[in-house]
Amino acid sequence: MNSNNSTSTFPYISKLDFGPLISFWKEYLDKDAPENHPLRDLLKDRKLIRELTGDVSEDSLEKHRQTIDMLLSAILPQALIDEDFVAVHVPFRDKALFSSSRYSMLLSSYEDSGLEMTFSAESDLGENCSVIAGLYILKNFYKPDLEVERPVMVTVLEKETGLEKVYKLEVNTRFADLEVNGELPGVSEADIEKLLENLNDHELWQKHLPPDKFIFKGFTISRLTDVTAQEMLSSIKYYLLRRDAVTCGTNFLTIQDKIRSLFRMPDLKLGIVFFDESYNIISNAGLSEWNSFLTSCDCTELSCTSVKGSIYDRVFQTQKSVIVEDLEAHPIKSKIEQRLLESGLRNIGIAPLISNGKLIGMLELATQTSGKLNPMNAAKLGKVMPMFTAAIERVLGDLQVEVRALIQKECTAIHPSVEWKFIEEGFKLIRNQSNYKNLEMPEIVFEKVYPLFGMNDIRNSSVFRNSSIQEDLIANLEAAQEVFTSLFAHKNMHIFNELKYRVEKELRHIENGLASGDESTILDFIKNDINNTLRFYQKAEPQTEKLIAAYFKKLDPALGVVYKKRRAFEESLIRINETISEYIDEAEKTAQDIYPHYFEKYKTDGVEYTMYVGESLNRNIPYNPLFLRNFRLWQLVLMTEVARRINDLQPELSHPLEITQLILVQNEPLDIRFRKDEKHFDVDGAYNIRYEIIKKRIDKAFIKDSSERLTQPGKISIVYSNEKEADEYVKYLEYLNSAGLLTGETEHLELEDVQGAHGLKALRVSVNLDKDTDKEVSDLIRDTISEVLN
Repeated sequence: MNSNNSTSTFPYISKLDFGPLISFWKEYLDKDAPENHPLRDLLKDRKLIRELTGDVSEDSLEKHRQTIDMLLSAILPQALIDEDFVAVHVPFRDKALFSSSRYSMLLSSYEDSGLEMTFSAESDLGENCSVIAGLYILKNFYKPDLEVERPVMVTVLEKETGLEKVYKLEVNTRFADLEVNGELPGVSEADIEKLLENLNDHELWQKHLPPDKFIFKGFTISRLTDVTAQEMLSSIKYYLLRRDAVTCGTNFLTIQDKIRSLFRMPDLKLGIVFFDESYNIISNAGLSEWNSFLTSCDCTELSCTSVKGSIYDRVFQTQKSVIVEDLEAHPIKSKIEQRLLESGLRNIGIAPLISNGKLIGMLELATQTSGKLNPMNAAKLGKVMPMFTAAIERVLGDLQVEVRALIQKECTAIHPSVEWKFIEEGFKLIRNQSNYKNLEMPEIVFEKVYPLFGMNDIRNSSVFRNSSIQEDLIANLEAAQEVFTSLFAHKNMHIFNELKYRVEKELRHIENGLASGDESTILDFIKNDINNTLRFYQKAEPQTEKLIAAYFKKLDPALGVVYKKRRAFEESLIRINETISEYIDEAEKTAQDIYPHYFEKYKTDGVEYTMYVGESLNRNIPYNPLFLRNFRLWQLVLMTEVARRINDLQPELSHPLEITQLILVQNEPLDIRFRKDEKHFDVDGAYNIRYEIIKKRIDKAFIKDSSERLTQPGKISIVYSNEKEADEYVKYLEYLNSAGLLTGETEHLELEDVQGAHGLKALRVSVNLDKDTDKEVSDLIRDTISEVLN
């Protein structure tokens, strides 16, 4: 064994005394030791015993070195001593009287400045020993049930390699005794609680446990246990739990250093790659030092297809780790492996990060030396792989929030069928920009899609609305006329005659219809002049109370005017709109199962909708013209059922209203672009604008050379431009007629030109309103489509 000396900040009196160890030996020799044990005679030497007990001097240590080594062999066996970091100390002092060669080498490297050493409690070894000694005093004299174990972590940094090693320092007090010098200081329970709450407040401890009052005698044994693997894994877990675990550059460098120390490889490189919802590869979303080794592979648009045939592809396909100990000797090298070799990497390991059965990323480790990383040592990271996965889940979740916030800001609500495209573009935008705080969503365009437009319009809604307003205003004015006549008879006041005159003037003005501005002018007259005057006299002249109360009873309490006919009209309109809208929504769910498509619906005086169908709207499902035929037939069945439902609703309406129906056919595909200013899709390009113009004007079209409107109640009008479109629809109509959904002959009509559209034609058919369809919506549509397409 070797001796080792250093200074100490330990405040208590401490004396070296081998008495406890000699007592141990005597007990052992009396019971179990053989008669010829060499220590039997030595321990009978009273002079020797005196020199090794009490307060052992430096001279006695040197004089009896061989005997002390024999005594210590009971607790530090020679066969194991060279394998351990162990030392014997004067109680709680950092002066090592005897130490193993590994312990001595560690401290000598530290003293030679080859290492940096830090302690977990942010204090030196002596101060840590002071805390342990204080706890030992409390346990012995004040609180017997106190737990005094206080392991101290010692982190050793190798300056040359930058690698860390962590040791747990344990102090064994088996051969240390404690004596009181004089009277035992009084320490209350409150004092003990305060001391335990302030372990590193050395002044407080020395105040309550004065150093001159306690004497430690004997020796302590310090042992360093290598816990690098456990501590590195624990530290990696800690940093991976941070919110910015894989987006903070400093965090990345720290985790990389911890992994290097874990593997004892100073040149080990860490990388990470994760995917968005479209399996496009995100290296680090333009954030921090977190990068994939793939960033050096000249892949402008990283995706899983760009790593086809590489070791990354193997991980993606099998969802199992791949370790290549020598890339140079790898039998099949894709351009990815070639680029990795060019960047200086020879030895690489890639592990999948899987969440709920889905691959969300990969962890990369690599060195420039072949063979250093292998399946055996790579298994060390097994315990923290779930933490890497969780960290990737967090960053993907945060990116999702960023993307959705961008979508919400730029586009508001997006139809689920095309949401994937907005998310994909959002991720792409974030991937390619380092600062994504002021991003703008790029334009979203879907090319070559087929539109299907349908309109369910309430017939003459504007006429009925104006008529109901007119009737309510007349009823209101007539009620006012009646009350002012009665008031004037009751009390001869000229103001009543003046108001009556104005009422009669307004009645004459609107008896044949309302002009622009009439409604607001008359409502203002009723509320501010008529009603206010009547309220005043209702309070001022109690005898008029009943008369005026009868007038106000005719008014709507919330609006302050007569609102009977208008309410009946609005309630009927809302009822029709809701019936149509709910049915279309229900049927639309079935249509999405046929083939995912974009759908938007508008409610005004009726309900109109537009569908777009095409391959560009779907990521993974190929398009076939059969889907377009399917949807056209679906739309016809939908319209017949809407017509029947509104017809059945008529007896329940307080104001009878009818609907007209129209379908606009477009056989050529067009492009649609999302308009951020209007928050919806619109056709793109000058030629395609014609389609939008026709949509807005076709419901007002007349049959050529007649005064008859194309759209009529109980009929579906199908507007088209060329005979090929008509031929397709004629087949559908013939079948639906035979199935009883339609009735009568199909009309072939030419239309008067509308602004921006010439030469349009139409098919017009009558809906069988008496057809009994007790099937569910989805069953009705599915069965009808199945029969005609088969």
